Amino acid sequence: MSRRPARRALVTSAPTAQHAVDAVPDTWASKLPPPIEDVRAGEAALFEDERMTWAFQTLGGIEGMSVLELGPLEAAHSYMAQQAGAAHVTAVEANTSAYLKCLVVKELLELDRCSFQCGDVLEYMAASTETFDLCVACGILYHSTEPVRMLELISQRASRLVIWTHVYDPVALRRPHLKRRLGPEIEMEHGGYHYRVHRHQYGWDRKIAGYWGGTHPYSCWMPRDELMRALTHLGWRDITISFDDPLNLNGPALALTAVRG
Repeated sequence: MSRRPARRALVTSAPTAQHAVDAVPDTWASKLPPPIEDVRAGEAALFEDERMTWAFQTLGGIEGMSVLELGPLEAAHSYMAQQAGAAHVTAVEANTSAYLKCLVVKELLELDRCSFQCGDVLEYMAASTETFDLCVACGILYHSTEPVRMLELISQRASRLVIWTHVYDPVALRRPHLKRRLGPEIEMEHGGYHYRVHRHQYGWDRKIAGYWGGTHPYSCWMPRDELMRALTHLGWRDITISFDDPLNLNGPALALTAVRG
C-alpha cells in the first residue's frame, strides 16, 4: 500500500517573520525579542532570562568565549550569549522540532556566531574532542537518565559551567502531580562513583504536542546535596548558587555557576 505524500503548507503572501515562526508545526515557548517582539510565539521571557544575565555576570562576563550549549530549545540563551559577546556558540538539540525553531531564530535574529546541531548531547560530547570556555546546561540535567555521566562529559569539554536544573527534595512530594511521578531513592554508579537519584516518570506527557522532555520515558533527579557532591568530585570549584526555588511549581530548582582548573 502506497503512502500519501505529506501535505505541504504553501504561503501565498510576502515573506514575514510570522510565516517563518508558523512554519514549525509546534507550540512555541518563548516570547521573541526586538525587532520581532510582535510576532506571535510563546510567552516565556527566555530571550531576556534573568538566570542567564546573573550567570554571565557572576562568571565575570563571557566576552570572546567559546560556548557549548546543551538543549537550546528555541535559541533564546544562544541569542543571549551572542549578545553578551561570546565568540561562538555551538548548541546541540535532540528534539527535532526545537532544532527547527533554533534555525528559524538563527535566521530571523542573524545569529551569525551560533551554530546548531541536531543530536543527542551525551553522544556529541562523548565523540567530540573540542573544548570550550563555557558550557550552558539550562533545563537539561534533570532530563538525563545518567546525570553524573553528563556532568563528567561536561567536565571534559568546558572550564566554566552554568546550570539551571530541578533537584529532588521531599518538599516536592507535597504537590500531587510530582508525588505521582517521583519514585523512591535508588543508587546509581558511574565509573566507580556511587550516587543517589529519584526516578521521574514523564507518563502521558510524552504523547502530547509540545513535549520538551528527555529522550527516555523517565529521567533521574539528583538531590541537591548529591549534585554538589558530584560537582566537587569532578573538580568544579567556586560554585555559586542563585534562583534557589524549593517551592517551584514543577519541582525544586536552582541555578549555579562553577569553574574548573
